[in-house]
Amino acid sequence: MKYIAQTISYVLHPMLMPLYILFFIFNNNTLFAYIPWGVKLYCYLVTVFALLIMPVISLPLFKHFRLIRSYELNDKQERVYPILVAVAFAFLGFWLLGRIGYTNIVRQLYLVLIILLSTFSVITFRWKISMHMTAIGGLCGFLLVWGMNYQGDVRNAFILFLLLSGILATSRLYLKKHTPLQVYLGFLFGLFFVFGILL
Repeated sequence: MKYIAQTISYVLHPMLMPLYILFFIFNNNTLFAYIPWGVKLYCYLVTVFALLIMPVISLPLFKHFRLIRSYELNDKQERVYPILVAVAFAFLGFWLLGRIGYTNIVRQLYLVLIILLSTFSVITFRWKISMHMTAIGGLCGFLLVWGMNYQGDVRNAFILFLLLSGILATSRLYLKKHTPLQVYLGFLFGLFFVFGILL
């Protein structure tokens, strides 16, 4: 059971959520599905580089300089440095995306991500809430606004990620990474924060 819970936590890791959102945007039945394939590939590559590879590479440096004790970032204070690095590379990704056309919708999402991460880092100074649940809650908030603004069919995707949110919450609680309150607050924060910004 522990292995299953850990696998779920990895598959639904916060750093992978932007890729899931990109996949939804580029494959949903809206005008964004017709963006040239080369542009889509560029967006994927920039996102993998800026929001996945570089933040992961920075973790050994943080551990070497004793800014974090483990890669699991269990202490709320240890989360601040990786989050700030993620914000910095999100800015880099935002800049790189601006170098080609057809990327305004993706750049908008990067801005939302930057604001969300910055606010999360401020909250982390005082309280600990689930980063996993904040990320998947933000994804659910994005799907709600997408369905309202672009008339896309989000019902199946929203129901899917709502169910996955419950599974992820159960996994985080089983692994004893968070209290129930931290899990619920994380999801609600991500959901309403992203919904409020994009609406």
